[in-house]
Amino acid sequence: METPRVGLVISGNAAESGLERADGIRTQLAHVLEEAGLEVCLEDAIVTEDVMALNAGQKLRAADADLIVLVNATWTRDTIPYLLMQVADCPLLLVGLPYPETYSLASVQHFAGLLSNAGQPFKAVYGDPMDSKIVDTIVNYSRVVKLACSRIPFCMGLIGPRSSWRAFGAQDMTDGEWELSDVVGATIIHIEMDEFTSIVDRVSAGKRESLIDRLRGTDSVPPIVAGEEHRLQSAAAEYLAMEELRETYALRCATIQTYPYLWGAANLAAAWLGDAGFVLETEGDLVRTALMAVIMELSSRPSMLGELAHIERSDGLMYIGHAGSCALSLAESLAEVAVTCEGELGSFVQFPIRRMPEASLIAFWKQRGVPSLQVIPCESLGMTTKEWEAMGAVSLAKLRSSAFREDMLKSMISLAMEHHLVVSEGALGEPLEDWARLRGIAVVEH
Repeated sequence: METPRVGLVISGNAAESGLERADGIRTQLAHVLEEAGLEVCLEDAIVTEDVMALNAGQKLRAADADLIVLVNATWTRDTIPYLLMQVADCPLLLVGLPYPETYSLASVQHFAGLLSNAGQPFKAVYGDPMDSKIVDTIVNYSRVVKLACSRIPFCMGLIGPRSSWRAFGAQDMTDGEWELSDVVGATIIHIEMDEFTSIVDRVSAGKRESLIDRLRGTDSVPPIVAGEEHRLQSAAAEYLAMEELRETYALRCATIQTYPYLWGAANLAAAWLGDAGFVLETEGDLVRTALMAVIMELSSRPSMLGELAHIERSDGLMYIGHAGSCALSLAESLAEVAVTCEGELGSFVQFPIRRMPEASLIAFWKQRGVPSLQVIPCESLGMTTKEWEAMGAVSLAKLRSSAFREDMLKSMISLAMEHHLVVSEGALGEPLEDWARLRGIAVVEH
């Protein structure tokens, strides 16, 4: 992701107490945010009048700012944030200061209420703006905004055969693809399967072996059944073919429809690519591919695509499983990774998902016509080889959450939830829900 560009504006009212702090806050906070890795467009004047807000908004628009960080040094008239937001055409992060005599907090609460009423996405924080928690919030939200509102195309590849039948709507693209493109802000690029396979076929043996040697050097080549080593060469060619397509079409992620057309193809390549920072999903699931790419952008970590395998309500446990193309870093060790041979050249990459003290179970689906997102915080417990084998030896995550003590199956059905879910390391609720609100996606509480 490119460095987010934030506009830093300090506002106030000359009639209120506390405005004398404004200059010090402006210079200190600008320095702290730059030290944290942001590009800061600093408004030199303390904005106290509408005309000053107009001028500041015009400067930020010209600078192509991604986010306005507005610190209310005192009570601020609500026309000022309104004008900043309208003219600069980017979201707001409101900062209220912990000084009672300034009524800064009341000012933030007031305008946040107006934004909520208008259905406008924003973020509000309260406290010393130099506090590390507030700085982290500004940095993280600016990254979310940069991703959600980027003017740079977010290109997704859809690799596979095209359907030739339609009822209503588009012929070469489905209406659902058009809608998803609008919802997530992505450009979907159709790539014929023949284009992919022809690139695979012309990858030389030397290039295949060179990639495998490089991956061995990073302990990324799982053991293969004796006599089936040719599957490694096939996966290496698929990896290099995807790298070529990635460059040709400026892809940020891709999904390839290998089921049931090329059974087992691209799974090991997808596992390797995931740890290289590129999402390749192997079932043609554009919706979850987009979600996994957003997760990769926000957390720099690969995630797991899966579906409901088993629930133990009394223990608050849920197992999410899938036939495997998971990134190998999701395993406890390479020794736990099993590669099974599928089709003529393909494979499945399967293992128990490792322990993660903080994890997220994420659903992204269309609930009765409304694109919706739900994030459930949980813990990934890991599991023994014996338990994993008893549960079917697929790629499997054993998750625990107080939310799972309820009837999750009934809840999922009542929400009209689709079967594919995503498991990711880390507490991703806040950044993903911020991204969803910025994209106009409904956030469903768990």
